[in-house]
Amino acid sequence: MEIKVIDEGKPYVIGIVGRLDTNTSPQLEEFAKGLYAKGVNEIVVDMSECVFVSSAGLRVIVAMQKQAAVSGSLVFRGVVSDVMEVFQMTGFDNILTFE
Repeated sequence: MEIKVIDEGKPYVIGIVGRLDTNTSPQLEEFAKGLYAKGVNEIVVDMSECVFVSSAGLRVIVAMQKQAAVSGSLVFRGVVSDVMEVFQMTGFDNILTFE
């Protein structure tokens, strides 16, 4: 997985490329913690190049959502159909914000 910084403005826009799974989810978790530590509180995640999300990836997304609920916003953009299906099967489509 690769995390691309698309726009460092407000909102801060990142793109996830590849698979968000057990091996790669710690990378996103650390990246997100770093953003929140810097005071970034409006984040858009472009998922148009993310092809897979595992339960470990979902755990990181939930942690990001909880942080956003306290101090900002988190929006997912361009979610591909296979990943959206995972969000729908797990009920995440009801708790996340999509563009």
